[in-house]
Amino acid sequence: SLIHRVLLLGKQSRQALHWNSGPREPSMMPAKAAWRRTLDGVFLPSMNQHQMFSMAPLSVIDVTGADAATIVHNVTTNQVRALESGQGSESFVTDVRGKTLGHFGVYRCESFIRLIGAEGQSQRVAAHLDRYTIREDATGTIRDADYAALAIAPELVAKLSESLVDGVVLRHREIAIAGSVYQLYGCRWLGEGSGVVLAATEKLETLAQSLRQQFDVALESENAFHQARTFARFPWFGIDLDESNLPQEANRDGLTISFTKGCYLGQETVARLDALGQVQKKLVTWSIASGVPLPGAALQSDEKVVGRLTSIAPTTDGGAVAIGPARRSHFEKGSVAKGMIGPDGPEFVATVI
Repeated sequence: SLIHRVLLLGKQSRQALHWNSGPREPSMMPAKAAWRRTLDGVFLPSMNQHQMFSMAPLSVIDVTGADAATIVHNVTTNQVRALESGQGSESFVTDVRGKTLGHFGVYRCESFIRLIGAEGQSQRVAAHLDRYTIREDATGTIRDADYAALAIAPELVAKLSESLVDGVVLRHREIAIAGSVYQLYGCRWLGEGSGVVLAATEKLETLAQSLRQQFDVALESENAFHQARTFARFPWFGIDLDESNLPQEANRDGLTISFTKGCYLGQETVARLDALGQVQKKLVTWSIASGVPLPGAALQSDEKVVGRLTSIAPTTDGGAVAIGPARRSHFEKGSVAKGMIGPDGPEFVATVI
C-alpha cells in the first residue's frame, strides 16, 4: 500500500540521514516545500503546501486509574494535574537524578492520561511509571502497536481545527474526516501549532487519502519529517537527546519545565540548575554556510571541541541547518565554530542562529 511504501522509504531514509549520511542534494528536501530567506539569512521551508508526514510507530502510553494524573505529574517536569480534559503539555520524564528518561506530549483525556513521543521510549517509561506506583490507582499501558500516526504541519492543522496551542498549553480535539472521527493532538514538532493524528493502523491509509483529496496535500516520508522538524528547531529524543541529558540541556525550559508545580522526581537537580545557571551544554541551531556535514560531526574553536551536530537538513543554497549540543562558550547567536565534511574534509563553518 501507499502508506507501507512511504513508511519503508522513511525508515530507510531516516537511518541514512541521521546515522550514515553523506551530502544531500536539494532534491532530497521535503517535496512541495516553498522556500524563503529568514532574518538569519538561511533558506528555510515554509509549510504553505500543508504538508503531512507518515511516521514510524510512535511511543504511546495510556495511564488509567483514579491517580493517573498524580503519578504522571510526579515524574514529569511540566504541569499535569492542573491540566483540564482536552489540554496537554510538552514535558520530560525524569529520574531521581533529574536525567531525561523521555520527552513527550502529555495529554489529559476524559478518563486517562496519554503520552505521545518519539519511538523507542515506551518500555523504559512505562516501567518507570510502574516503579513509582505503590498504592496509587494507576496503570500504564503501551499502545505503540495500536496506532499509526501522521504529523501535520501548522497550516494544515489550521484547516482542520481551532488552535491547538494556548501559550505553553497544548490542546487536542476530535476531527471528522470522510465520515470517521480522529483525535488531533497539538505539538510543536513542525513549529508552533503543529499536530499529530493517531489512527488505527488499518485506517491510516484511508485518512491520508482523504486529506490528500480534500486539501491537495502530498504524503511525505519520515525522512522529510526529520528535515522539516530540524528546520523548526524541534529536538527528537533518541537523536538529539537521550537518557544522559538534563532537561535544561534541551534549551526548551519555558515550554517543558514548570518551576512552580511542586515536587516531582529529579526536581532538586532541575531547580538547582535553574538557580545557579550552570548547565554546561545545551542544544542550539547551527547554520552551515557551505556543504552538508555528516551527523555526529564535531565542531571546534581554538582547537577545542565546542559542539556536535545531531540532526542535519540541507538548504537550497548548498548549506545546511543542524541541531546539536554546544558548550557554554557557544550558547549565543553568532558564535562560530568549524568542522570537517567527512574524515578528509573539506572544512565547513557553522554559526549559531
